[in-house]
Amino acid sequence: MTKDYPLQLALQGGGAHGAFTWGALDRLLEERDIDIGRISGTSAGALNGAALVCGLVRGGRDGAKENLALLWHKAAEAGVLGTLLMLPWRKPSFGLWDDSQPLMPPAIANPWGIQPLRQVLAQVIDEETFRAAEAPRLHVNAVRVRDGATRVFGPHDISIEALLASACAPQLFSAVEVQGEMYWDGSYTANPVLQPLYAGLDEADILLVELTPLVRNEIPLSAKNILNRINEIASTAGLKAELAKLQATRAERPGLRLHVLSIPDEAEAALLDPSVKRSADLVLFQTLRNEGRRCCEAWLGANRPRLGRSSGVDLAARYLC
Repeated sequence: MTKDYPLQLALQGGGAHGAFTWGALDRLLEERDIDIGRISGTSAGALNGAALVCGLVRGGRDGAKENLALLWHKAAEAGVLGTLLMLPWRKPSFGLWDDSQPLMPPAIANPWGIQPLRQVLAQVIDEETFRAAEAPRLHVNAVRVRDGATRVFGPHDISIEALLASACAPQLFSAVEVQGEMYWDGSYTANPVLQPLYAGLDEADILLVELTPLVRNEIPLSAKNILNRINEIASTAGLKAELAKLQATRAERPGLRLHVLSIPDEAEAALLDPSVKRSADLVLFQTLRNEGRRCCEAWLGANRPRLGRSSGVDLAARYLC
């Protein structure tokens, strides 16, 4: 791997599973000869990307590691507040709240209009950092509610509102307004958008940190797990569409290389349970972080020689057949 081809990062959303990405990035930052290039993220991937960029600009690799840790520690603290406020409805012995919540609109599921991520992001990012000349270019996407179109926010228009829009779960939070339009979680249409990672480049190494299972063999029965699988199917459909565009572009630019670090492929089955991504607990986040570090270590051992030379995955066979 040479510094001529920095690693372009595609960071998926996936709720608490985003802490796996935290661990993967934490380990990747220790590779001093692998530069970080452009970043595209959705939902939790957008939050990880924002924390990564701001940390790199403020304090280099060590600053990025610290800022990613701050993001997830503050997210855990915010999650504790939300859990306490919902305690009268949350019955662990019956799972009443968890089962019924997908059937409720935000006005009922979140009657106080709590936006814990707003306070978290205020402590983790500085909007002007994304515009700095030395900052890696960050792109995040959200879906426009009125017509289902994907909106990509680039370095010059990323804000706390844009990040909240990218991570706006419609069952819990009201749509986020940005420049007069209302947006929901970007993973419904693209998880994430890939084109900004290779636009104008003849050669690029793109690392997709994958959080959404392509296949679940069990048939979901509860409301929450049915909704989860519907969301996963939409998410993977959007990803496949992005990868089909990349594959078509590679016909003219064969130097575009794809690599995949996948929690569905590498992590323990228990960590893939749908209930995990809906949780907000520091012990869980740290477990996922450690798993991300372990999997990234294994990925580096197996794939590092391919960086700058060849893809680490058969894109067509894995995603498009």
